[in-house]
Amino acid sequence: MKTFKEFIIEARSKEDAEKLRQTKDNPDEWRVRNKGGGHHGLNTVSALKGQGKRRSQNLKPLTTKELEDHAKRNLHPTPTKTAKRAIRIEGGRKRSQRDDARSRTNQTGQKHDVDHIQAQPNRRSETTRSRFQSIHPGDSSDNRRVIPSSENREKNSKNTEKTTLTRAGAIRRALQRAREN
Repeated sequence: MKTFKEFIIEARSKEDAEKLRQTKDNPDEWRVRNKGGGHHGLNTVSALKGQGKRRSQNLKPLTTKELEDHAKRNLHPTPTKTAKRAIRIEGGRKRSQRDDARSRTNQTGQKHDVDHIQAQPNRRSETTRSRFQSIHPGDSSDNRRVIPSSENREKNSKNTEKTTLTRAGAIRRALQRAREN
């Protein structure tokens, strides 16, 4: 475990972390990351890929199969076409949210993130994960919003809004948008 003195010495500005990255044997394999509180550190690219993979397992996006099954159960005409159209619309909504975050960042100079309204808890056991994912809206466009990055870090993995969107509700909304288009 590091002592306080070692920790303080390690805390560095973004420029210092970038200089340290350049001194590595293979600087392209390292990324400078904000560690919070103005401190920056280095992470390997492979570690960041693993982090993305783990996060994607926790917040599942809506799938064509889920949408198609729901459409069949509720007697939608052409459930396969409706489900595919809903997935296309869902992807477009997510892209527009990312673009909105980018444009707000450029307009204000303050970084904005796409945040999940109903957040994924930090840890979830394997036994309860599937049950959780069957009711949690996951990574649907209805469960996302654009907020300043500082506010996103401050809220951590807490739900700030009193919304009770379920996975079935997100599926129903996606299919409704597809039928209206």
